[in-house]
Parts: sequence; C-alpha cells; structure tokens
Amino acid sequence: MAEFENPYASEDPFVRAHFDCLDCGGKLWEYAIQRQMVCEDCREVFSSEDVFDAHVC
Repeated sequence: MAEFENPYASEDPFVRAHFDCLDCGGKLWEYAIQRQMVCEDCREVFSSEDVFDAHVC
C-alpha cells in the first residue's frame, strides 16, 4: 500500500475572523469547513452567514 503524508493533518482548522462576537464582543474564530464561527471568550457558536449579515447591516 502506498504511503503519503496528509498536509491537512497538522494544520489548525480555525482561522481568526475579522469580526466580533454578537453576544460579548470577543474575537471570533472561523471553522470554515462547517461554516461556523466560535468566540474565544464566551465560546458561543454562530453560523458564518449570521455573522456576515449582522456586520453588513
């Protein structure tokens, strides 16, 4: 069986987003695979679409 190295196995799936939490104002981290963002302070989870909509209006 062929062996290969998965380049995604060691990468962190979270990316710091440029948005603030809708509840407490903390910084959000985006988990792009599931289209969700999580706050680093209160740990609340939001859909990326909801966050975009809230910051555009």
